Amino acid sequence: MASPQASTCPFFLRILIYFLGALSSFAIGVTTVYPPFNAVPPTNSSQVKAWLKEIDLSGAPILKLNHGLPPTCPPARRIDPKACYWTCQSCAADDVVICPDRNVWGLTFDDGPTNVTSDLLDFLRQQKLKATFFLIGSNVVQYPHIAKAEVEQGHHIASHTWSHHALTTLTNEEIVAEMKWTERAIEDATGYRVKYMRPPYGDIDSRVRFVLKKLGYVVVDWSGDTFDTQDWRILAKQKTPSQIIATFKQSINTYLNNNVAHRKGFISLDHDLTAHTIEVAKSVIPYGRAHNLTIQSVAKCLHDAMPYAAINGVSVDDSPHPAPGSLGLNAGARSNTCTNSSRNWVAADKAVAHMAAVSSASALRSHVQGQHFLGALLPWRWRLSVEDGDMQLARNILRWLMVLEAVAWWGVVLGMYFVANMASF
Repeated sequence: MASPQASTCPFFLRILIYFLGALSSFAIGVTTVYPPFNAVPPTNSSQVKAWLKEIDLSGAPILKLNHGLPPTCPPARRIDPKACYWTCQSCAADDVVICPDRNVWGLTFDDGPTNVTSDLLDFLRQQKLKATFFLIGSNVVQYPHIAKAEVEQGHHIASHTWSHHALTTLTNEEIVAEMKWTERAIEDATGYRVKYMRPPYGDIDSRVRFVLKKLGYVVVDWSGDTFDTQDWRILAKQKTPSQIIATFKQSINTYLNNNVAHRKGFISLDHDLTAHTIEVAKSVIPYGRAHNLTIQSVAKCLHDAMPYAAINGVSVDDSPHPAPGSLGLNAGARSNTCTNSSRNWVAADKAVAHMAAVSSASALRSHVQGQHFLGALLPWRWRLSVEDGDMQLARNILRWLMVLEAVAWWGVVLGMYFVANMASF
């Protein structure tokens, strides 16, 4: 009587399929060609045109474009009554500006990731706190490993546009390009598709809101000037860190002493830009905790159990990503026949593709810095150039590594398969 396993898919063949799926997914993930950093992305590219075909902007309010970075507020009589301009009219519409629960502080940081964000993450980990990070797409491409670390450590990430331009100065199409490229960069780096965003400078009106809602975004501002740390003034040499810290601590005191105001929580505006802005956070956060404020991410303070957008129709929460061992590709899977297990392979391939997207951008650094066996063979000058931020070179190097690793894996897996089945030949 023939063995039942004679009609099943060999385990080693399953492993081969797993690696083929992973390698193909990596190949897709790392070939993204991003627009120039810190500039408004062009709207005539084939990718942006494809995105624009997916949404209907025909009903967008017709408002004059503003000018400046950031724009200056015109006289009130010159502002269109339909504009609902937050920065100049204090009109928030349905933007998120508070946390609904009493004594809750929605902690947010703008403009990262940067080379000092890791220091902030270490501090938040020590404090056992989570925050919302509004990420600039250009920075995500340059620091994908930090964006990924934010997610892995349980923080909430959101969009702060591609180039940090004031959105009321951009056309509807340019707003789409800014948001979608940032969305792509964050998804490439972390595997998550963001659904929250904060407009740079808080620059938003009814036209911008219309476009953002068409893209599915929840807009988050902050709780007015009182809870804007204005830590950016340190960079402008307008204030010292100690002055910023003292002012914000006074804002906390005023909030706690106002029985009406602190029936709702608040959302602050901070930045992970420099060591000085991190210094501010390290001072004011313990002060808030000492005064019994509950510090949370914006998604947490809003009680949003699904703080990210669905990917290919699949909702994604902020729980950790599955490990490779959880995909059902193990020895126990040998009992499934090739026919009956085809659905499992499809599901596994989707999971592998998602995992590859999570790690594709950060894999640039891990591969070329020698954390994989072929990466260790690279000349040290190549690895150094990648550490210095030459991500385009990193992508080219990774493509070369992927080809070599594909050959190596195929050789090893097929060799193991033939050795294990020698008796049947």
